[in-house]
This record gives sequence, C-alpha cells and structure tokens, in this order.
Amino acid sequence: MNDRDRPPHADDPRQRLVAAAIDQIEKHGVGQVTVRKIAAAADVNIAAVNYYFRSKEALLAAALDGSIRHMLSDSEDFLARMPDDPLEALSGLLGYYLEGSLRYPNVGRAHLHGAFHADDYSGPFPTLFAPVMERLRDGVQAAVPGLDERAAARRVVAALSAVFFPAFFAGLYRGLNALGTPADRLAYVRELARQTLSPAAGMTSSAR
Repeated sequence: MNDRDRPPHADDPRQRLVAAAIDQIEKHGVGQVTVRKIAAAADVNIAAVNYYFRSKEALLAAALDGSIRHMLSDSEDFLARMPDDPLEALSGLLGYYLEGSLRYPNVGRAHLHGAFHADDYSGPFPTLFAPVMERLRDGVQAAVPGLDERAAARRVVAALSAVFFPAFFAGLYRGLNALGTPADRLAYVRELARQTLSPAAGMTSSAR
C-alpha cells in the first residue's frame, strides 16, 4: 500500500479509535461493544482508549458525534440545492438517508438509543437533526405553491418515516423484497420525492 492508498487517519491513533468504534457499533450493536474489540480493530493498545478518551463511553460519544456531524454536513449540501432543483435535491437527500440507514442500521439505533429505550429525545442526534427537518419543511413549502407550513411539515414527516422505518425494521419487509437493489431504492426515493413535492390541494396546473 502506498501513501496515497492509506486512510487519512492511518497515522492518528485517536482517529483510528473513532473509526474502529463506529465499525464495532455496526458489527455488534452499541450494547455489545467492548474496549478490547475497539482497540484490536484500531490496532492500538487498550491503554490508548483511556489516554485519548478517558473512558469507553466518551469514545463512543465522540464516534457517534462525528458521524452525526458528517451526516449534517452532507445534508446541508442537498438542502442548499433545493431552491434550484427541488426534485433532484430531495431525491438525493432521501436516497442518502436511505442508503446510510440500510448500511449502518446499528449506528442509527445507537443514535436513537435513548429514544428507543427511554422515550428520551434530548440526545445529540434528535437535537441536531431537528433544524435539518425544519429546513427541509421550509424547502418543501417554498417548492410547492400554495402549500402551508403544517402541510409541508406533514409531508416531511411522511417522507422521512418512509426512509428510516424500513432501515430500522428491515426484517418486517423482507418478504416483499422491495428495496433489494440500487435501482429499487432509487425508484423508491424518487417516488417519495415526487409525492412530497406534488401540487397542493386545490392548485391547478395553470395556477402553478
């Protein structure tokens, strides 16, 4: 492997621990992750966890915080394109969420651990994702003439639920095999985007 092939964090033990923590959360679930597994995956001594993070809990929090902020940054790119091309931007955003949730379901569950287990939505992910949902609502309202804020909000709830629910409960839909290929998933998110951006009730084509 030459230097160009090396991951950007290859020489940074702290970043290797963060990447390994995310990997172990996905492989085993947040409740089954151990310091020993993370250290082995990062190819560092167990003592490095205490040196860089003081505790396993702080390491997991840092890893999950990093993944949230990565998601928020990518979301911003799609949201910024909403005014120019709402359908493509929304399809891209929903597709990004769907692919990420299907690829990393245990990371998603870890982000919502408090919500699933204690009905607690005060954690980092619900708090940081709330402004994204509000911006998406505003983008949908701006893209659909005659759509009021509450109607736009309902459309956003429906679209995001249709994206995240199949990822968290994939086994429920396994018999349908509806999202098994990239083409299936692309068709799915484009249909969701079209529904979300469909004309408001009572609006005719001439009115638009």
